[in-house]
Amino acid sequence: MVGVMDHSLVLLKEGPHRVLKGSPWVYRTELEPWEAEPGSVVVLKTRQGRVLGQGFFNPRSMIAVRMVAFGAGAVVDSDLFRERVKAAAKWRTLLAPGRDAYRVIHSEADGIPGLIVDKYGPMLMVQVGSLGLLPFMDAIVDALVEVFQPEGIYEQGDLRVRDREGLPREDRVLWGQLIPEVEIHEHGVSLGVNLVRGQKTGHFLDQYVNRGRVAQLAPGRQVFDAFCHTGAFGLICAAHGARSVVGVDVDPEAIARAQQNALSNNLSPTVDFVVENAFDWLRRESDQGPHYDLGILDPPAFTKSKQSLSQAIKGYKEINLRAMKLIRPGGFLATASCSYHLSEADFISVIQSCAHDSHRQARIVEVLGQSPDHPILPALPESRYLKCLILAID
Repeated sequence: MVGVMDHSLVLLKEGPHRVLKGSPWVYRTELEPWEAEPGSVVVLKTRQGRVLGQGFFNPRSMIAVRMVAFGAGAVVDSDLFRERVKAAAKWRTLLAPGRDAYRVIHSEADGIPGLIVDKYGPMLMVQVGSLGLLPFMDAIVDALVEVFQPEGIYEQGDLRVRDREGLPREDRVLWGQLIPEVEIHEHGVSLGVNLVRGQKTGHFLDQYVNRGRVAQLAPGRQVFDAFCHTGAFGLICAAHGARSVVGVDVDPEAIARAQQNALSNNLSPTVDFVVENAFDWLRRESDQGPHYDLGILDPPAFTKSKQSLSQAIKGYKEINLRAMKLIRPGGFLATASCSYHLSEADFISVIQSCAHDSHRQARIVEVLGQSPDHPILPALPESRYLKCLILAID
């Protein structure tokens, strides 16, 4: 059984170490030889003996220590996690007012490394990505029940990331009952969500604010939504006055859900959802010249490592080049990347290259990111992963 153990780990003399500036991540290569067990809570010290704080240790991961609490007096125990759950929930009353679906706990950014909790109406969806959390999960679940009084808490555990941590891959009910199908509401649109078979924990909550912003540009426009998943971007545009919307996704189950969402919102006359590879659709449509006024690109991450970044850039260039060719002069393109390894500067460089090669003038009129219920730690650039640009196209 994984438990809390009292071990000290020491940083190598050589630096620089980001943890000294507040980063919660310490890599294996930054540590002197250790004796601690995977999943244990460790005290992190400098070579001079200064205590930096306590964190979860797991040498199976390249990120060997995930700091939980900083300072010499830091103590990692169940009470700490109860208080952090309550603090995260309190912040959400300010960050996601009036919403019935939002992120409750965003891992390191809420002081609970490796824990994701999303609220979907009466259900809480949990993802655990740190072995060190296991001894504290009962306390965390108790706090979630106390604060949110859900009908059920469901752990989505069949994830590849758990292999690195040595966690079993299994989905399970942590508390209450599983309600697999729920209805949530965004910007005046109701959306059916399958919590068991959907992407992420069921829906892309991090784009909530961006969907509302893009919809403000939609009235009277012909819109395409590539990589549309279950249709949220396009449906919200349709509800806010778009003349027509075409949504494209390769997943037939996602498209079936999008069509059902259109029907339940009485938007079927305005929207058309197509099962097709978005690359193929963009290529074919762009060969016909500009015939849309607003385009939306929200693809999955094209890279999850530095090693494949160059190939990912080719993918981003292909879809953005084709999308620009589809937009009539005076129109807009909302384009996103959720690949952390593609920096904002590199993303903008891709856009500049696409504008040049398509012989279009593209101006960035707005730079957006993940919704505020997905906060970012300044000391952890990796916590800012979503970039969204709104471009005016001439």
